Amino acid sequence: MNEGMSWPNGRQSAAMVAITLDAEYIWLGMDRLYDTPKHRSMGEYGPKRGVDNLLSALEDHGVRATFFVPGIVAERYAPVVKRAAEAGHEIALHGYRHENFSRMTPQEQAEALRRGAEAIRKLTGKAPVGFRLPEGDCTKETLSIVREEGFLYDNSMFDHDLPYLREDGLVEIPMRWELTDFPYLAWGGIFPAGGSRIAVYDDVLNNWLWELEASCDMGHCYVISFTPQTVGSPGRMFMVEKVLERLGRKNIWIATGEEIAAYTKNGH
Repeated sequence: MNEGMSWPNGRQSAAMVAITLDAEYIWLGMDRLYDTPKHRSMGEYGPKRGVDNLLSALEDHGVRATFFVPGIVAERYAPVVKRAAEAGHEIALHGYRHENFSRMTPQEQAEALRRGAEAIRKLTGKAPVGFRLPEGDCTKETLSIVREEGFLYDNSMFDHDLPYLREDGLVEIPMRWELTDFPYLAWGGIFPAGGSRIAVYDDVLNNWLWELEASCDMGHCYVISFTPQTVGSPGRMFMVEKVLERLGRKNIWIATGEEIAAYTKNGH
């Protein structure tokens, strides 16, 4: 059953491959206990090792991804982010310092967006048009601020299976927690709350592939999110490879967030 949109070139459905390059700042934003060399190293694995594994897999499968990058990561790991941009991937914004936007005033939120966007523009020569919230929540004003700051789309909400145009003119490309690797595979100190073990890899991959099949059958937009520090290790990359291989075998339009948002905004 196809209840989705009409996709380009007769494609049955769409897919967006998102890479969340938040390095150590996702941990530092959770709790001060992570501000130690040992804990920081968990996040540092992403830009030091995981990114190159993901870039290699994306190149092998001919997939252009959307990298969500905090501004401070673009500054600290400039060569890594620049490599991704030069490989043809979209660089979108993930806050400035992986802030929790729900704890910020509207003015502070706007400043984080501007500072982060400027860091990416300065590095890549192109201002980001997409935004994904850091893993904290947001306020009722947040998405309006994102639109006012000139962004084309947001990739933070969970309220649909298809991209749509909000009343304020911002395109929303909804995401899903079960299609995000971090909740399954990350572990450190107090995260996950109440959790004592990392998920079984084959179980995680099965979840992703079942969702892919359903999304394709129903004409939806499949948004899979990979984190270099989490899934970029050699023993986990088989999951990424399998998803990319399956995407390539289907009649799916694999596009960046910017491409999907522009297509949606044009009324498709």
